[in-house]
Amino acid sequence: METTTTSPSKWFRIFGPPGTGKTTRLLNEIDDLIVKGVRPDRIGFFAFTKKAANEAKGRALTRFALEPEDLIHFRTLHSFCFRYSGIRFDQLLSAENWRELSSQTSFDFGWDQKDPEMVEDPSTALPDKKTVLGLINTARIQQITLRQAYDSWNGAYEHPWQQVLYLFMAYEGYRKKQQVFDFTDMLTEFLENAEQMCPTFDTVFVDEAQDLSRLQWSVVRAIAEKTDRIIIAGDDDQAIFRWAGADVNTFLELDGTSETLTQSWRVPATVHRLAESVVRNISDRYPKKYLPRKEEGEIEWVSGVSDLLEEIQTEGTWLILAQCAYMLDNAEEVLRAAGVFYEMKNRKSIPEKVLLAVFAWQKLQENKEVNGKEVRALYGFLRSGPDVRRGFKTAVGLDDDDLVSYDDLCRDIGLLVPIDEPWSAALSKMPEAHRVYLSAIENRGQSFEGKPRVTLSTIHGAKGGEAQNVILYTDLSYASTREAFASQEGSDDLHRTFYVGITRTKDRLFLVLPRSEKESFRLDTDYRYG
Repeated sequence: METTTTSPSKWFRIFGPPGTGKTTRLLNEIDDLIVKGVRPDRIGFFAFTKKAANEAKGRALTRFALEPEDLIHFRTLHSFCFRYSGIRFDQLLSAENWRELSSQTSFDFGWDQKDPEMVEDPSTALPDKKTVLGLINTARIQQITLRQAYDSWNGAYEHPWQQVLYLFMAYEGYRKKQQVFDFTDMLTEFLENAEQMCPTFDTVFVDEAQDLSRLQWSVVRAIAEKTDRIIIAGDDDQAIFRWAGADVNTFLELDGTSETLTQSWRVPATVHRLAESVVRNISDRYPKKYLPRKEEGEIEWVSGVSDLLEEIQTEGTWLILAQCAYMLDNAEEVLRAAGVFYEMKNRKSIPEKVLLAVFAWQKLQENKEVNGKEVRALYGFLRSGPDVRRGFKTAVGLDDDDLVSYDDLCRDIGLLVPIDEPWSAALSKMPEAHRVYLSAIENRGQSFEGKPRVTLSTIHGAKGGEAQNVILYTDLSYASTREAFASQEGSDDLHRTFYVGITRTKDRLFLVLPRSEKESFRLDTDYRYG
């Protein structure tokens, strides 16, 4: 690792390129604090995503033998601000508020309030910035005027300025009159009360800092006023959320001591060389010494997922990535037709209620008991009359945690299906598409239990993830191609995005040939957009 110092400061940066063990490095710091006697509640760990915060919290609980209530300040910044903002949950904008506001303005805002404790990724809590509400929140989190945000679209925004201004004033006025709050208000309300409400910390850790917006950086500075030491971790080369308001420049310009983690434990040498050829095209970045694993790895061009089906069906973990979700449509069709179990957008390719019903029936066939929740899932795919006696379909009186056997169900809860029926016949009301797909998975000797080996994702959605094999589409959307040629920022965004995609693999990288050379990311060391 490399360490540099600019000036004495409570701020300390850790640059963590892909696979260098950044979370482990932060946990080592926390370990040192606990050994020195620092109370866990005097340690803050704030991440851009709930996934990252929960990962750090889970590893800390295991490593330090703590209880969840000991780590009350391991959370996203939005969740932390909500806790100390003075906002009550019942003051968050409700579906009824949105309907009322839409009725008053004759405009469909099209957004439901998110629960700050449930949102996995704060960028997903904002609507598309091309919508009016998205534009309003983009201006707020970037701390610019609404007009500046509107003008940044260079006349491409579909709503005229006067309409946007009217809706902005109506939205602000409604929230003030009704005393209700949205997701961004959690940050602004915290900032207004931070001096009185923010707890005092010994040390605060901020992870994935390259993804923070200007407004979130204001929150971090307010927390720093109540903190002896603040450790900021991230990687500017992986700053791929500028479209959601991320401000990587603040991360780059922080004063104080800096450390770079230099050894990747994920990325093999061949893939590393390709990644470095991409990242060198970024115009403004923090230079880093970054070393690959000693294994060479593999890179291969393919025409699509079909070329690799036999391997995907039988072995290894797979991450199939594209710049935009619609580019994965064909891959999804191929996988379903081939009976491959996968997940996409954190959801399995078969609805959980379908899987729960199948597993419940299989447990009954193994002479095991099932609980009330499993019974209701099972009964949801049985016919009233032929499969379950009439009046018993809802399993009234059976609590979720109650355990019952097959004999109990037949005797007391109306079950009529013979125990030797396979699930495909027993669950007679299951949609045919699900039945055919699950049967195809089984017929190929694959399991649909547990976490799928195959994941489809946008590159943005896969940040922080990894797999033994990565299939990366090189197609670009028309909008990103246009932006890349129009500005250096747009070009940098694309290089960072594909750098993230390339560095998800632990062994092999498969690059999918683009449909159009004109709208594709060219993987050439000397190539740059613009």
